Amino acid sequence: MEKYSKYTTDDFVMDGEFRAWALGKNSGDESEQWPVFLERHPEKKAEIDQAIFVLQGFENLSETSASQEQIKRIWANVRTQAAQKRSLRLIHFMRYAAIFIIALLIGAWGYKTVYSVDSVDVVASNEIFVPQGERSEIVLYDGTKVWLNSGTRFRFPTSFSKNERRIFLDGEAFFDVTRKDNGKPFIVSTPGKVDIKVLGTRFNVNAYAEDKNVTATLEDGEILAVNNVTHEEADLLPGDQLSMDISTGESTQRKVDTDLYTSWKENLLRFQDASFEEVVKKMERWYDVDITVERNLNVTKLYTMTIKTESLREMLNLLSYTTPMNYEINEDQVFISHR
Repeated sequence: MEKYSKYTTDDFVMDGEFRAWALGKNSGDESEQWPVFLERHPEKKAEIDQAIFVLQGFENLSETSASQEQIKRIWANVRTQAAQKRSLRLIHFMRYAAIFIIALLIGAWGYKTVYSVDSVDVVASNEIFVPQGERSEIVLYDGTKVWLNSGTRFRFPTSFSKNERRIFLDGEAFFDVTRKDNGKPFIVSTPGKVDIKVLGTRFNVNAYAEDKNVTATLEDGEILAVNNVTHEEADLLPGDQLSMDISTGESTQRKVDTDLYTSWKENLLRFQDASFEEVVKKMERWYDVDITVERNLNVTKLYTMTIKTESLREMLNLLSYTTPMNYEINEDQVFISHR
């Protein structure tokens, strides 16, 4: 059962043993192993609950007047999505939820032809999560290119609405937005209640939910940043950066060297007058590690450097040359102490 500790919602949905248990189709020891698994791995409850929701929705669908051909097409679509590259952890829970709702509607009103399989794609959205230590690049169907940094969650519709192209970002991404698509504005929504509106431009947004600031950096074109709390707006021109404090809503705008904030998509990690805390935070995401710093290590030095292909150990060695520190690496844990 331990293999299931690494399963995602997609994995549970596609697993035959899990499906049999979720739909009440096994008995004896097989039916008892899953409650035991949940006791040992309570952190998997959310994925299991979602998977059960999905499977029960399909079960309801199969009992309605929907044709077997429709059901086969839906399952084929789910299998195709679940087979996507694992490192991106594509999650299609909203797609599943839409299918489940359609199943209920078919069962209640018998609208066998109104809700076609194709309509699921119209209302669904896709969510991509890029794990710590990885980066990725995707192209949206309107031609917009998006580079996603480590630890980023990115949600986008399978088709944009008639009036806008809106996506949701929790993390960091660089956008090269196409101007086509009948002039629809491209809108980036963030956890910090800031919307970035553009028509066609190149810009970077740093908006991790756990960070205190949302930062937008414009490389080319023009963008409008909208604070949804204070309703203030700010126009950015090339070379401008806007940073907003999520807790207070206060924002600052300044001119910057945009390469410092966009070079990550070229696998370059750049720092200019960065604090030790900033360096450590970026290292955690970049190398997918947890770093613990001893309390008595008080570093006031500011760091300016460019990191390209260095490993975690090489990066720590580089820091130790100019910082009074020792370090220990234990798998994905790093402990930094005073030297």
